[in-house]
Amino acid sequence: MEKKIKFENIYIEDSDDVSAVVERVLNAENQNLVIFVPNDSKLTESVINLKLLVREAKSAGKKIFLQSDSEIVMDMAEEAGISLLEQKMISSKPKTSKAAFFRDIAPPQKSIRRKINSEKEEEIIPAKTKIKERGQSISKNNAMDSFSIIPTEEITARELMKKKKRERKPLKISKKLFVVLGFLLGILLVIFLSFYFLTSADLTIITEKTNWEKQFSVLASKTISENDSINSKIPAQYMKLTRQVNQTFQTTGIKDISVKSSGKIKIYNAYSSSAQTLIVNTRFLSPDGKIFRITKAVTVPGAKIQNGAIIPSFIEVTVVADQAGEQYNISPTKFSIPGFKGTDKYEKFYGQSETAMSGGYIGEAKVASQADLDKAKNELISLAKISLEEELASKLPEGFKILEDAKVFSYEKLEYSLKAGDKADSFQVGLTGILKVLVFKEVDVKDLFAASAQKEQSELLAKELYSADLQYGVPRVDFDSGILSFPVEAKLIFRERIKTDSFREDLIGMNKNKLTDYLKQIEGIKDINCSITPGFISFLPLNSSNLHISLD
Repeated sequence: MEKKIKFENIYIEDSDDVSAVVERVLNAENQNLVIFVPNDSKLTESVINLKLLVREAKSAGKKIFLQSDSEIVMDMAEEAGISLLEQKMISSKPKTSKAAFFRDIAPPQKSIRRKINSEKEEEIIPAKTKIKERGQSISKNNAMDSFSIIPTEEITARELMKKKKRERKPLKISKKLFVVLGFLLGILLVIFLSFYFLTSADLTIITEKTNWEKQFSVLASKTISENDSINSKIPAQYMKLTRQVNQTFQTTGIKDISVKSSGKIKIYNAYSSSAQTLIVNTRFLSPDGKIFRITKAVTVPGAKIQNGAIIPSFIEVTVVADQAGEQYNISPTKFSIPGFKGTDKYEKFYGQSETAMSGGYIGEAKVASQADLDKAKNELISLAKISLEEELASKLPEGFKILEDAKVFSYEKLEYSLKAGDKADSFQVGLTGILKVLVFKEVDVKDLFAASAQKEQSELLAKELYSADLQYGVPRVDFDSGILSFPVEAKLIFRERIKTDSFREDLIGMNKNKLTDYLKQIEGIKDINCSITPGFISFLPLNSSNLHISLD
């Protein structure tokens, strides 16, 4: 009677993780369990999952066997210590010399797995023939639960299967490996981009230099348009600026005064079309008996006659009160002419004020002193000069030079709203400021001396002007002719012509230690100063735009 071993089959899904499989093993009724594992099962993502399954099954007193079509899965099972099904089916070694083996126990189709899972027990009958270790095969008699042992050749089917799969199936790379590789590539890319965009360097090239000094006079004229190195002449530009300024000032003088009121009236002629002459000091009488006199002789134009009617004509004149005092500061009113009283002209000639008379005063009052007028004048001149200097600075073309003694300020049209001694709390002063200046381009002076230097020393022709220190003497100016003459003491420094673009690309990524030796091979370079950011970097930037080269 053949001894039968009862098994319970467990079919797991691709997505079942180790915790789900452990739970099913612990809940199984049978102690001998066969676990059917799909090729792409989540359980076989790591051998650690299989070792954990072995540990939990052993703790629960279960014996587990693993079956899969994948040789990789079977190898992982052996590494984890899980018994393969055919090795555990042999109760004793048969005497036959031929090898017997289990081929495999094929799981049912996915569409019927859940049904098969409900069938808990299956019987497997061990073969009586001799089975060699790793030379076994299982032939499936029944797709559901029956297996028998059949003999095969010395070379096992499993080894043949391994060989074929190695020949036709590429090695699968896990998703985790792709993630790790992607992460490492990302880090390398970030490091490269950081070095490319963030690394910068300031490279100062110190060149070999030649000094030259000279002093002579330069003539700048508005009548020439370009440098004349033979006669030491350069172009000049004449500028004239004007500014009208006005300002109110407070009076500070105090004295006893007697001032007559004054104002303006219109003298009307409603008498005839003939003009009427009035002599100086002609009197005009207000209704309240105040006498005002005209300050100069005037002629009142004749009236106009339209359609037989007389339309009065008028002339406006200034009148002054006959006496001093505030009582003459009267409101607008109608005036009669006492000199015409008793004639037909008395009613036809009259005066009319449209504004009040003002200024009449007797007593102590504030007046404009001569000191007030002089102070106002000086302040206004200073204001005009400052204003014109600011305008000149804003309008001066770029690169032009102004010598302090080559400009002159003047003023005209000085006017006051009153005279010294007049009663007032404030007064106005106005004037027109004028600023004349002759200017020149300083670069023209530099070019003039550079040409002189290269004429004296021919070796300077191959060099370029590095710097120029120019000291100017007191000029002589003729604004009418637009000529400016001045002495100049010049100290020039020439250096070799270094074309940085010719070697810029060679410096990209160069080690700082090799930089000095490389650049000193170029004619005219004396030394270098190099600063790299960040400081721990020892090579120049990979990005050409981050390499800043300057000549010193």
